[in-house]
Amino acid sequence: MMIRVLLVDDHEIFRLGLKAVLEKDASIKVVGQLASGAESIDQIARLQPGLLVLDYSLPGLSGLDVLSLVKRRYPEIKVILLTASTSESILSRAIGEGVDGLILKQEPADEVRVAIGKVQGGERYISAGVKPLIARFDKLLALTRREQQVLQMIAAGYRNKEIAEKLELSPKTVDSHRTNLMRKLDLHSLVDIVDLANSAGLIDRSI
Repeated sequence: MMIRVLLVDDHEIFRLGLKAVLEKDASIKVVGQLASGAESIDQIARLQPGLLVLDYSLPGLSGLDVLSLVKRRYPEIKVILLTASTSESILSRAIGEGVDGLILKQEPADEVRVAIGKVQGGERYISAGVKPLIARFDKLLALTRREQQVLQMIAAGYRNKEIAEKLELSPKTVDSHRTNLMRKLDLHSLVDIVDLANSAGLIDRSI
């Protein structure tokens, strides 16, 4: 099955080089190359990618902003984030937003090709260069996207009934997600949830 990939990076030489590496793989088709986050949001419906390879540092909307919008509007699209930053808060927020792959831009371009295959197969790909930087938050990787959303909303002060209404779930399902995420993260109270979410930079008061 052909993987339709959209590249979003404001450096043309980098995009062209990455495109050349990716299209050596017969299963990958680069359907577009864009230089800004806003443009990528505008063009998704037309280009119909199955996967975005997205730079964190973009003019206007950042890569994290685009990641968040894509995951809300097009949850079926996979997103691999490339970043030159080793900021723990950036990396942990990307995880909280449901990123499917995280790669440092300093790593070989072929790493992206490998990541695309893994992500398309349903795995979350964290490159070797990123893993030591997020060691404190490794357990967050075990959460499903929905569990991450519930964690963020609990930490932001929402009650189960409010979470159920916002996510269009039953209160029983929300309670099940809450139980599962607390078990996976070895948390035992609301204070534990808020402390972890706050230290990982996952609390979003706008949700």
